[in-house]
Amino acid sequence: MITSAKEWPQERSVDQQILSKDGYAFSLSDPLWKLNKDVKLSVGFVSDLPEPTQSGFRLTLARYAEEFSAKHAENMTTRFKRFLNDTGANSVSSEALLNWRSSLQKEEQWYLGGLKGFLLAWHDYGFPGVKKDVADLLREWRIKGNEKGKAVITSCPETGPLTDLEIQSLLNWANMAAAQKKISLSEYAYLLTLAMTARRPVQIAALRGKDLLKETSNDILQYKIRIPRAKQRGGRFRHAFRTLAVIEDLYQVLKHLHLESVSQVESVIGNKLDSELCNEIPIFINPLALENISDAIDVTELLMGARPDALHATTAQLARGLQNLARLSQARSERTGEFIRLSATRFRYTRGTKLRREGFGAQVIAELLDHTDTQNVQVYCENTAQEAVIIDELVGAKLAPFAQACMGTLVWSEREAIRGSDPGSRVPNHRQQAVGTCGNYGFCASGYRACYTCHHFQPWVEGPHREVLVELHEEKRRSREAGCDELVVQANDQLILAVEHCVSLCERAQRTDVPAEESNMERDDG
Repeated sequence: MITSAKEWPQERSVDQQILSKDGYAFSLSDPLWKLNKDVKLSVGFVSDLPEPTQSGFRLTLARYAEEFSAKHAENMTTRFKRFLNDTGANSVSSEALLNWRSSLQKEEQWYLGGLKGFLLAWHDYGFPGVKKDVADLLREWRIKGNEKGKAVITSCPETGPLTDLEIQSLLNWANMAAAQKKISLSEYAYLLTLAMTARRPVQIAALRGKDLLKETSNDILQYKIRIPRAKQRGGRFRHAFRTLAVIEDLYQVLKHLHLESVSQVESVIGNKLDSELCNEIPIFINPLALENISDAIDVTELLMGARPDALHATTAQLARGLQNLARLSQARSERTGEFIRLSATRFRYTRGTKLRREGFGAQVIAELLDHTDTQNVQVYCENTAQEAVIIDELVGAKLAPFAQACMGTLVWSEREAIRGSDPGSRVPNHRQQAVGTCGNYGFCASGYRACYTCHHFQPWVEGPHREVLVELHEEKRRSREAGCDELVVQANDQLILAVEHCVSLCERAQRTDVPAEESNMERDDG
């Protein structure tokens, strides 16, 4: 609700310190306003505007910074700058707004819709720069919002929801990369949290040690994460939470990362933290912020003071971690044959699509995606396209080279394999016929099927892999004929693609008579 201008001081000194909603101080005259750890507003461009437009904009934006989220204030700055650039105007007039609306394409009309509320608030606050005729014009307009969920509706393979096979392929690669220390624990934890919770980066960045919960109910151990909410008006940093049940793997990874963050802090201050303060340490920590602390008092001040988000990783840091994962990832899409494009949004699309496919309604989807209402989840309910790729004997053979799901290294014979001299390293199929060699010196309790998606596996070029493939397809056919849910029927699709891929690599090696390792190298290059 907008308060009248009388309830808010209009006579503000240009050097007066104003506090953003997240407790960061700035002055009206500053060219750069830092509103929280993630958002810095560059407002120097308004210095070229005449009065009263310049002061009116600064005063309105300052109030937005005080009352709304930093991201919302940033969006309004972007919209206003776009308005000025597109129209060449240096003030807000009815003529300029009419010209801008007529110049915008149909799919761009929402730019004006986003700025409309800001300009009306500007007028209602009583700040100079937006006259009554402008406000009257804006109130008459009904502007359609931006098209929501286009990537979901079209099931875009580049920006839309990921398929089950893509998620599985991505997580298989991440598990292997983390075990080999090719990616950091922080990057691995962030990817797992995105994939398993579908929460926004700003929510994941706000997690602290005390948000990891382990509870026992009816003698059953349960793992949960208390996730801070975001995008709720009127709420400050970590003001509200929703608790989400998670698997033990995610809990343990985040717990380990939190212990690592605590160690970083203790290393900087040279002392151990008490248990209460340990629980307040962020799971995803900002290493740059550690430069500003020297003792436990500094840590407490950062976590409990006016800027409680300062020690948390920024969303930009998390985004750079995800970009690094995308650069290193060897996981390919079975739809395109290319490496899977990563973005935090895609994981939210994936969760919403999967929930709708499993029969959940808009209210449940909104709750599980942490939306306040259902307006942004309707796209999942309206989308009836089949996202899952149906893998059968014909399609699987065509998709296998794209998916590149077989992670092992081909060898011509047992003599060429790592641990080839150890009979215990042989991997037998269901008929006790050896299909390859295991190069792992550690203990493994997985059956032979799991070997096809394991990088330690060394399938023999002339091994009976096609028999494994026939067995998998038969098993899938029996499940479908028995009336099992499609999710159960498709449970082994990634494995089917891996065996298909292995078969195709073996056939190619036999056909060309090239060394097995060269066949593998060519496969790695795509």
